[in-house]
Amino acid sequence: MPAKPTKWGLKEFVLCEATTGYHLRHLIYTGKSAFPTDSTMPFTTQIVTSLLNGYRNQGHVVYLDNYYTSPDLFLILEKDFGIGACGTVRPNRRNMPNFLLPNQLRLSKGDDPVFARSDNMVACAWHDTKRVHFLSTVHTNLTIDKQIRSRSSPTGYRDVEKPVMAEMYNQNMSGVDLLDQKLGSYMYPHKCAKWYHTLFHRAIEVALVNGYVLYCLAQEDQSLLSVKNFRQSVIEGLLDGYTAPNVRGGRRSATHPPTRLTATARHFLSHIEGKSKPDCVVCSDRQSHKRKQTSYCCKDCGGVPLCAVPCFMRYHTRVDFKN
Repeated sequence: MPAKPTKWGLKEFVLCEATTGYHLRHLIYTGKSAFPTDSTMPFTTQIVTSLLNGYRNQGHVVYLDNYYTSPDLFLILEKDFGIGACGTVRPNRRNMPNFLLPNQLRLSKGDDPVFARSDNMVACAWHDTKRVHFLSTVHTNLTIDKQIRSRSSPTGYRDVEKPVMAEMYNQNMSGVDLLDQKLGSYMYPHKCAKWYHTLFHRAIEVALVNGYVLYCLAQEDQSLLSVKNFRQSVIEGLLDGYTAPNVRGGRRSATHPPTRLTATARHFLSHIEGKSKPDCVVCSDRQSHKRKQTSYCCKDCGGVPLCAVPCFMRYHTRVDFKN
């Protein structure tokens, strides 16, 4: 997805609670034919109806961006699901009123919003900092007066007539963004070569975020744990009472290790007295015409001639020190 900050990865469609970012349901994109709903519907309509399938006739309102919003979808949600909807919409969607198109309706900054209505569905075209279109089945053509900052105004503020549906959209459209923010605070940092590892760690992170949201809602006093301390307490709770299973030891060797490999003996490098330089027992091999003489030995092992580095360490740490 070239327009996204993270362009490569797994595509996930998420349904979240608006005020807390609680993760309700998600779909992993595996192809357009992976959704169990009516294949005659547009792809975006299949996504929304699949995510909302368990929330019929419960008085909910869903907020969507212009990737999903269409009059046909909102009609399905209202009649078949009993769910209200509000969102930004592309003006060239099918069944949108033609007179709201930019080439039909010219709007400038500061103009009053323009509405169109069909039964319970209301469309709106409004130009504030830029032109935007809304569609809603739960709002009317009501507007509110708001003061926003303006450099051109002598007071530093200017009055704006803002549609109520735009105000409610701004207040309730941050659920998924809030979830992404909470997931990014202590994100699992390692890249995964296997795609299912990514899904596994994503599920763990979502469970921790959802758990912290429920913890904050259930805590009546103000002594809340921070996100970091909450995760630490979850880890301690999972490990509480856990003891490692008794691992049966392996069979002991019938032969005792040589004295040079035991930890009880203390070995030190010593200089061989005299002018003789015997062959090193580790790296010297006269049969292969590899002769290596040394001036050092280990007196604790009976004066075994050894090179300082690395033969002294190999002799005292390996059973087969020649290979």
